[in-house]
Amino acid sequence: MSYQPVENQPPPYGNPEPRVDGDNIPDDFKYSVNVASCELPIRQMFIRKVYALLSVQLVMTLVVGLIIKSNSAIQSWCLNNMWLFIVSVVGALGFGIGTHVMARSYPTNLILLSGFTLCESYGIGLTCSMVKSDVVLQAVMLTFVIFVGLTLFAFQTKYDFTSWQGALSMGLWFLIGWGFIMIFFPQSKMANLIYSGIGALVFCVYIIVDTQNIMKTCHLDDEIPATMMLYLDILNLFLFILRILDSRSND
Repeated sequence: MSYQPVENQPPPYGNPEPRVDGDNIPDDFKYSVNVASCELPIRQMFIRKVYALLSVQLVMTLVVGLIIKSNSAIQSWCLNNMWLFIVSVVGALGFGIGTHVMARSYPTNLILLSGFTLCESYGIGLTCSMVKSDVVLQAVMLTFVIFVGLTLFAFQTKYDFTSWQGALSMGLWFLIGWGFIMIFFPQSKMANLIYSGIGALVFCVYIIVDTQNIMKTCHLDDEIPATMMLYLDILNLFLFILRILDSRSND
């Protein structure tokens, strides 16, 4: 009987297939394989990362919003110093671009993501400061319930909503164009409600599409872009719901 070296023998005595445990995943595997094609433990690890980051972003936004909304002195100062709002808008754009460029450079990506979240949080807090507290609370709760429901639906449905992305982009540009017109030509209350309703519907579908995109197109090192997609979907849905509720409360 011929002798074979141990390393040339089949498992369990030879070299086993490389394992991927926790964060010890080779870079070439991360960048060439999407999440959907990975084993269940790896998919679960990626999902945990995304939703942990998203939770931190939402908590930061909630805290900043509460600070501005609950303190009349801070609220008055923010409303009288709108230059800071302009800085937050420019900062959000800059940090957002930087986060996408450095999405795979740890810890720079987390620092840029924190800056982006802080700028967005300031804008959201300033918007909420001009709306009644009970309306803001209703909008927060409604957004949370809708997001959880749509996320569960997106994970369990067998229908591929990612093919809707082209139509959603057209709908988004339609909203941007209509919103630009509304700046110069004030609309009726009914037109505002229709605009807000269409916006809320568009971002409800965006939540489903982006949730499925995370599983189908994202690679294992794309948790930062995936988190930003969902975060922006939630913020936009919240703002449209807030607009609807505020309009109805003023009747």
